[in-house]
Parts: sequence; C-alpha cells; structure tokens
Amino acid sequence: MNFSWKKNVIDDKILTLKKNSSNEERVFSSRVRGEITIYINGNDLSLIINWGEFANTSNANIYYNLNKYGFYEGNWPMSKDGKSSYCPNPELLLMEILTEDTLVIGLRPKNNNEIRYIFDISDINLIVYDNIKFFNSISNLLISPFNGQKFPDKDSLSLFYRHQIKLERDTRLLKDNLEHNDRYFFNPFWFMDSLSKNYQLELSDVILFYFNRWLKKTGTLFTEKDIRVLKTLNKKLVIIPYDSIYNVNLRGNSILGYRININNKYLTTFTASNKNQVNSIVLFLKNRMKSNLNS
Repeated sequence: MNFSWKKNVIDDKILTLKKNSSNEERVFSSRVRGEITIYINGNDLSLIINWGEFANTSNANIYYNLNKYGFYEGNWPMSKDGKSSYCPNPELLLMEILTEDTLVIGLRPKNNNEIRYIFDISDINLIVYDNIKFFNSISNLLISPFNGQKFPDKDSLSLFYRHQIKLERDTRLLKDNLEHNDRYFFNPFWFMDSLSKNYQLELSDVILFYFNRWLKKTGTLFTEKDIRVLKTLNKKLVIIPYDSIYNVNLRGNSILGYRININNKYLTTFTASNKNQVNSIVLFLKNRMKSNLNS
C-alpha cells in the first residue's frame, strides 16, 4: 500500500494533505487504517484524524505520544458523523510533528476498544517546504525556518521551535486545569470592547486568558507578553511584562483565597480557585521566566 501524502488544491487557496496510518485497527465492523489530514484554507489551519469508521460522539478522549515531547491526553471535538477528530491546537501539533519521524495517536471511545494509529511523518518537513506558499498564510513562526534554499532538517527545526513549543504546551496545560472554573475566560470575545479600553490593549496584543472577579470591570488579564491587573479600589492598571519577572510565589489559603506575589510584591488574588489551579498559574509564569532568562 502507498503511504505517501495525497495532495489536493482548490482555487490555489485551499490545500488538503492526507496520509494513511502504517497500521490497521478494528474499529467496529472491520479492520481499517486511520488517516491524518492537514487542511489549509487561507489563514485557517486544521489537523484532523479520521478513525476509519464511527468512533465517538461529541468530544473524544485523544492521546498522542512523541519522542521529544512525551505523552499528552486531552479532549478533541468530533465531526457530526463521529468518524473524525479535530485538533484544538493545530499550530502546536504541527510544530511538534515537524520535528519528529513518527506520530502515535489514539482514541478511547466510551463503549468500544481503544483505537491507536501510527503515522510515518519523517517527510513532513519536505511536504511543508514544497507547499510553503500555503503555509505562509498561517503563521510567520511556522514558516520562517523554511525560507532558505533547501528544506530544514528535523534537528534544526527542533532547535528553532523549542522555545515556542514549550510556551504553547504550558498554555494548553493551564487551560486544561482551569477550563471548568467559570471565573477564567479563554475566549472573552463577547466583552472585548471593554477589555480593550480598560486594559489598554492594542491590535497586536494576543490574549491568553482573563480572570474576572467583579462583573468584568476589574480582574487579571494575561497576554502573550505581560500580565495586566485592574483592581477594584484605585482602578489603576498595573502592567508587568514577563521579561521583568524574577520571582513568583503562591500565598494564601482556601478560606481567604490564593494569591500570587510577583517580584516579592502582592499582585492579585484568585478567588473561587483551588490551590492546584493557582499553582498552575504560578508554574506557567515560572516557565515564562525561564524562557526569558534562556532566550
């Protein structure tokens, strides 16, 4: 069987790349191969796993393993027919697989046996290089190593993406820890006008998440480059760039609430949050500190 990538282009704008798994699995009625799809439509990227037959409804418990980055498990949305899973962090997964030769990915259905596929991705860097005009529209970070005269090897890509992969994986872990707490907003799009005004945001500022205490008028905002705190009493905005942080500590308790001190000064309290959730924020900040120190 041919395990090379199958390519399809529509109107010189939409690119679809598909590849079959090297192994077969019995899903329900027969043994089938999985299929990985890279789909680009303008500046939108999708990474999709087709399990071969109906596999699950709604969100599916997906795990994958990569040699350099280890094991990860999380929930991916499913297609309406229950056959395909959509990666919620496609740019991160693409950066990861560009540095690897093999992707092992599986699904744990609610009422069936586990499905696990193995994909040979040893040529993915060449595929991206050959189709770079489509990948150019997604992210400068993704395509910048491919602007040379020849396609980059896995080792150079691993070195180039190491910093960004670390930050993206930290953000994903943080979101997983906080997603069931309704005080944290990862897509605060319905009140962006007030956020932009109150927190002095510019078009280039990328919001990671927002913690709100008082009806969205005050709270703590985390962007790609800094923390912004608006307190109830003085209404004065405090902005702390990540690259200025040299010390982060957890304080408080379950009764009064947990808070973080930055650079040995009280910053903000995260009410209605357990210790593990606030600890995940502390770890997130410490990793950004390390990234800045090492960059």
